[in-house]
Amino acid sequence: MKKTAQTVISADKYYTITAANGKVVEVADYNTENGAAIQLWDYAGEEWQQWSFVRAGDGVYRICNRFTGKMLDLIAGGVVDGTWVHQWEGASGSSQLWVLESTGDGRVKIRSNLSGKCLDVVGMNQENGARLQIWQDVGGENQTWTVAEAKAVKKKAPVKAEPVKEEAPKAAKKPAAKKPAAKKPAARKAAPAKAEAAKAAPAKKTEAAAKPEPAKKAKAAKPAAKDKPAAKAEPVKTEAAKAEPAKKAEPAKKAGK
Repeated sequence: MKKTAQTVISADKYYTITAANGKVVEVADYNTENGAAIQLWDYAGEEWQQWSFVRAGDGVYRICNRFTGKMLDLIAGGVVDGTWVHQWEGASGSSQLWVLESTGDGRVKIRSNLSGKCLDVVGMNQENGARLQIWQDVGGENQTWTVAEAKAVKKKAPVKAEPVKEEAPKAAKKPAAKKPAAKKPAARKAAPAKAEAAKAAPAKKTEAAAKPEPAKKAKAAKPAAKDKPAAKAEPVKTEAAKAEPAKKAEPAKKAGK
């Protein structure tokens, strides 16, 4: 393994603490509260992934997060294997004191000054989000760290992609304008139906008009029948006729008188 020079710690600089798998120590979800978890994640140049080393004695430091201002600390001041690490505001307790021990190849072991155990990755997890704990020294890769001065990471600005999102809604509005056109075919289909109804309507009227005509003729014939009794006045005899009956035949005179 290639040896590298040991980093010289300066009080006015910030550093990354990198695991053997290339991921760095950070405060989970950039949480600023006491008790926030400490985990591994890909380096993105963020301040919650950077640390300062505050000297507390000969080779002993408090490790302070740049973003939150809180210290690397042992949960409940634990000293047994498997005690998890979190962040907590600065205190005088030895659960926040750490010793950097060189491995001779440019890396270090970070030991708890309280328990003597090493900063370790839970379950030797290699994924983002792996939690940190303390464990007895086993000489494993998951207990060695590279402390190096933090470097800025150039990020691609995603602003250029935003105009594309704005144009997408405009394109979506165009199909909506085609909806009125769909109504025209429906109107054309309805028109023939109305024409057929209009044609059928006159036929009904013609039939209705034909029926009343015989009825009217029948009514006209009835009054003509009523006029016939008036013809009884015809037997009136003329005055000459009336006079005729008044004359009675004189009895024939007997001969001889």
